[in-house]
Amino acid sequence: MTQTDHGVTGYRLVVPADWHGINLEPARREQSVSALVGRQFAGADNAPHLKAQAKRALLARAAATHEAGGTELFLSMQRVAGVPIPASLAIFLLPPDDGRTVAANQLAQVLAGPERQVTILDLPAGQSVRVLRSHAPADEPDSAIQEVFVPVPDSAWWLLLAFATSAGPLVRPLTSLFDAICATLRWDR
Repeated sequence: MTQTDHGVTGYRLVVPADWHGINLEPARREQSVSALVGRQFAGADNAPHLKAQAKRALLARAAATHEAGGTELFLSMQRVAGVPIPASLAIFLLPPDDGRTVAANQLAQVLAGPERQVTILDLPAGQSVRVLRSHAPADEPDSAIQEVFVPVPDSAWWLLLAFATSAGPLVRPLTSLFDAICATLRWDR
């Protein structure tokens, strides 16, 4: 982000220490994914097939996030009682559809729909819109997608913080964690 484009030069966001950021830039993506896979498989030299499979999957996810316009991707490496807690955060900078500025309440109305909990949040970074979608498909554990749309100051752009988890009974505490992460967002001017 540049000062002339959005009135801000960037943003700062705090994620938990046990979350790993993946660099989405094509020139740095493989090194970033390799570091993550190396960290996750440290001491497991007898699993080269799993390690290679994990690397391919993460590279594909990072590439897809980048192609969709993602600027950052974070994955939870947190474990509870030795069990990994699946959670992620992808960040996108969204341009306006027609150049017009849209207020949070207007965006909330547009995003409302069945099986969506839409709320307006007063975050330090601005009045934002949170959309929470939970689903429990028959063949998958409970999962949730939480999207938080934060207005970029002095522009018609929005920053989208897209969280996802499939942690079953931990969905509710994880969505509270996602809210706490959003509350750390600050704009650089």
